[in-house]
Amino acid sequence: MKTEILEKIKGQLIISCQAFEDNPLYGADHMLTIAECARAGGAKALRICWPDQVKKIKEHMDLPVIGIYKQFREGMCLYDDVFITPTYETAREMIEAGSDIVALDGTLRKRTAKELETMIRRLKADFPHIPLMADIATMEEGLLCEAIGFDILSTTLSGYTRETMSDSKEPDYRLAGELKQKTRCFVNAEGRIWEQAQLERMMEEKPDSVTIGTSVTNPMAITRRFLSTFEKCREAEKNEAEF
Repeated sequence: MKTEILEKIKGQLIISCQAFEDNPLYGADHMLTIAECARAGGAKALRICWPDQVKKIKEHMDLPVIGIYKQFREGMCLYDDVFITPTYETAREMIEAGSDIVALDGTLRKRTAKELETMIRRLKADFPHIPLMADIATMEEGLLCEAIGFDILSTTLSGYTRETMSDSKEPDYRLAGELKQKTRCFVNAEGRIWEQAQLERMMEEKPDSVTIGTSVTNPMAITRRFLSTFEKCREAEKNEAEF
């Protein structure tokens, strides 16, 4: 069954549909609408956050779903703390909600390799039919996650950990390419893909799948991005006129 699920997403564009509490699209009903838009546009798989939203979407469509459980707590730092499906319990909830694949943080931030391996071995023993995706930021993490049994390696967290944070707004093409060359895992490219040219460049690295989220499914973030450019242009016009 694992092979069948991986074959369904291989060579596909996956659309991530997520919204947090500060977003008007927050909630299972809104995410179902966004997911239906993605399907109508041609998406063959989805990445969905939280059990209630996975359950809602699986009740209404049969696309493969990569489930994640983003668990935030007061005072945490997103660069230093694990928040994407951080525990066995959160992964189990996503599986029980109907996720076909579960993505977990594959970094070693504030935990040991042994702790991560113990969790993955337990999940593989209890849910052998569910492929596990490692959201990682570095090649070293990719090699570790392959060794401890992850089925999929995803570049999701490159640029979003203390070790990899930078001013670059480009996707991590190099990491995607190295994962394909140096591991035998299924490789998913994800993170900071905003432009068609960036997607074209990423495809040169031959990932097995590509996931795009914010630039497709978050109108609030898209508006802010355009507004930032608009305001910079207006400010430049103002300065030019004053000069």
